[in-house]
Amino acid sequence: MPEGALQRAVELLGRLGDRDRDRDGDVTVAELATAAGVPTSTAYRLLAELEQHGLVQRDADSTVALGTRLVALGRVAEARLRERLVEPARGVMAALSTEVGETAFLTAPCGLEGIVLHVVETEQHSVRLSYARFRRAPMHRGASGKIVAAYLEPGERDRLVAAAGEPGLAEELRRIRADGFVFTAGELDEGAAALAAPILDRRGRIAAGLSVAGPVDRIAGQRQRLRQAVTAAAQRIERAYQA
Repeated sequence: MPEGALQRAVELLGRLGDRDRDRDGDVTVAELATAAGVPTSTAYRLLAELEQHGLVQRDADSTVALGTRLVALGRVAEARLRERLVEPARGVMAALSTEVGETAFLTAPCGLEGIVLHVVETEQHSVRLSYARFRRAPMHRGASGKIVAAYLEPGERDRLVAAAGEPGLAEELRRIRADGFVFTAGELDEGAAALAAPILDRRGRIAAGLSVAGPVDRIAGQRQRLRQAVTAAAQRIERAYQA
């Protein structure tokens, strides 16, 4: 592919995946090109190349959808993520949830979003926070996303900041990285709060974020206790990742 074409192709796939996830119905090549900010002629050419590799499929009415090859690739990716990130964290997360009485989440970077890889729900409260596995959310919103964003490589972090367009975000992410944790309230779900810490891989890069979340009235009142518990649990998972 020519220079820049790969980025545009990835953008087209991402937009197509978002549309499928939101069940917005069939999309034409022209509509997809507009959403991705790609010239229609370029979109046709890139999608034709992607179709040859089974990554997209185009119908006679000029609509386009994700291809079947992505199903196989997705299953391989899911199995690898489970082995590499989820299994080493599973027991620690269960112990953390029991210790603090709140739901624990493992979140990883996914483009400009955070994606939930594993959830351990607390059984100590009837009112608790619950997210579906593989739920995605903007990385610059909420503790689980912001802790990942703060530890991105500089170029990726700059791209996120530019895309988010929120004044003060770059400075906030720098502060989070310096603190080594983040607390947020009401950024993803009204009435909910969370505290998160980073988990780094062998190279010192962000592998995932560990967070606990629940109703803001319970979380806000025990920030110091939660910080200690979440940070200690993240460090235990980190040692397992780096072993």
